Amino acid sequence: MIRIEQLHVRYRTERGEVHAVRGIDLNVRQGQFFTLLGPSGCGKTTTLRSVAGLERPQEGEIIVGDDLVFSQQRKISIPPYKRDIGMVFQSYAIWPHMNVFENVAFPLREMKKRVSQTDIRSRVRKALSLVQLEGLEDRPAPFLSGGQQQRLALARALVKEPRVLLLDEPLSNLDAKLREETRFELRELVKRLAITTLYVTHDQLEALTMSDVVAVMDQGRVVQEGTPLEIYRAPRDRFVANFIGLSNFLEGRVQKTGQLGEVETPSGTLKCVLADGITAGEAVVVVIRPEDVNLNAGPASQNENILEGKIEAVVFMGDTLECQVAVGTKLIRIKLHPSSPVARGEIVRLRLPAESCHALRA
Repeated sequence: MIRIEQLHVRYRTERGEVHAVRGIDLNVRQGQFFTLLGPSGCGKTTTLRSVAGLERPQEGEIIVGDDLVFSQQRKISIPPYKRDIGMVFQSYAIWPHMNVFENVAFPLREMKKRVSQTDIRSRVRKALSLVQLEGLEDRPAPFLSGGQQQRLALARALVKEPRVLLLDEPLSNLDAKLREETRFELRELVKRLAITTLYVTHDQLEALTMSDVVAVMDQGRVVQEGTPLEIYRAPRDRFVANFIGLSNFLEGRVQKTGQLGEVETPSGTLKCVLADGITAGEAVVVVIRPEDVNLNAGPASQNENILEGKIEAVVFMGDTLECQVAVGTKLIRIKLHPSSPVARGEIVRLRLPAESCHALRA
């Protein structure tokens, strides 16, 4: 439904040229919820705006549905209003001088093909019903809550029944509890409508909980693409492992390869899963998530990754206890059940399951 090929976007600034997007390729299938995830300045919003027609790339092609909407080589650049897309901005961009009904009706009134007043009323009411704003048609837009304004912006994007929905960090202005509620509402709505969605966020939790596919971006490039589970459980490099959730990093050198490799680290020798192509003698970093580290009460076995350390900090997080354990000069973070009987200063043994330890190139 959306295909991007070798897209490059450059800006000129007072300090010279900025290469914001560096030759990315993406393929978003019909009905998919596809998320571009990354830190500020990685190029994700520029990519979204290029699909919308709000940015003019210097190279590449963009296809929406069966239509080639941009091609530098073929000198094609379809204007935004002809791309059959709906877009929700971070600021929502609602019209403050209009009520709820007129905000949603605005795109229909501006269509080149005239829409009857009866059809406008029907489509606006349908869109408001989808986002649970029925009954608020006459309310001035500024009198809505933050969550309601977000849903109003979404209704306005959906009223034209676009083939593609583009969302640029639409939840970032909501408070934490409302953001959590709206995540699920938005996900369920777009899946129910089976509308192809390209979503931009820097929030890892949003990406993991809402997406069918996540593309992690850094410095204008896609560094990894996959399902949320693949991105979280099997990061391909240190940037992805560090950006998505919490991770422990143990530097070392590969001693043995095989189905499970062995890596010598300052904290001890660890069995782990090696990334493709890693050979004996290579410098690597072993990555393990805090929730995968277990407290080990039994005797150590030669086949287990057992490290002994001292608990330096215990923090109650509500649903978990987050502990920092000093193993030599390294602090390892672990997550335990909130009722776990641990205390600061206690000497513990940690078990790092080999299948949860991933050795990546340093």
